[in-house]
Amino acid sequence: MRKAMRTAQIKSEARERLMGCFAESAFISMLNIGAFLITYLLIIIAGRLTGAHTAETLLPVFRGCPIEFIISLCTILLFAYVLTAPIYYGTKWFFWQAAGGNTMPASSVFAGYSSFEQFKLCVKLRVLSDIRRLPYLLIFGTAAVVEAVLAGRLLSDSSSTGERVFVYIGLAVVAVGVIYMCFCAGLKCVPVGYLLAENPDSVVADIFVLSENLVKKNALGLMSLYMSFIGWFLACLPAFPVIVLLPYFNVSMSIFLRNCLEEDEKAPQTAERESVAV
Repeated sequence: MRKAMRTAQIKSEARERLMGCFAESAFISMLNIGAFLITYLLIIIAGRLTGAHTAETLLPVFRGCPIEFIISLCTILLFAYVLTAPIYYGTKWFFWQAAGGNTMPASSVFAGYSSFEQFKLCVKLRVLSDIRRLPYLLIFGTAAVVEAVLAGRLLSDSSSTGERVFVYIGLAVVAVGVIYMCFCAGLKCVPVGYLLAENPDSVVADIFVLSENLVKKNALGLMSLYMSFIGWFLACLPAFPVIVLLPYFNVSMSIFLRNCLEEDEKAPQTAERESVAV
């Protein structure tokens, strides 16, 4: 019988684990935030140099998309995507260890840069994970765009307040539905980074198979854990408490997945004892 940990219990244990590595966690959070801000700043600079960004603000307000800016944007995003892959998985590795009670040095997040093979593995895992999400994003994203275009035409042709409210409500429902479907489709890849930390020498294909199996068996618990962080995710929009959210969420997820793996290991032994007893 599976005895999964309750979400409240997981988060309580996560807070206890983080007490022992608060300084390292803060540094890793700032590192991830810094990587994002540098990428954002480079995009703004590219916009300035190509004439796409002329506003007197650092907000992403672009007056056009000249070909030079599009090329620069794609180049910056591609380099950022590839170069930060080891940090992305190094972060998972650090918090996976923290969830097990092992406080590692903050510098361990850079382990993915230790060799070309490790770097290539991190990039490969990131690309394959996103490729698995891409079809769902294209399908649901296209549906959302089509719906938005149709809604725009209805709004332009409608002068009734009731009709406009109805259209806006429809847009909101579709937006929530698209986000939910994309989230569900991407769930199967969520454990990949953590499983790499647990099995650093595993074959990439095996990690994805294990990740999908874990999600199938524990989908409700995984969604429940995500739902419990909705308030934190929304708070990041105006207040930017990412420095706390990133460690808290990653350690909670690591504890949840560790519990799932332990239960899977115990299941055959439990079944064997029950069969002997019968």
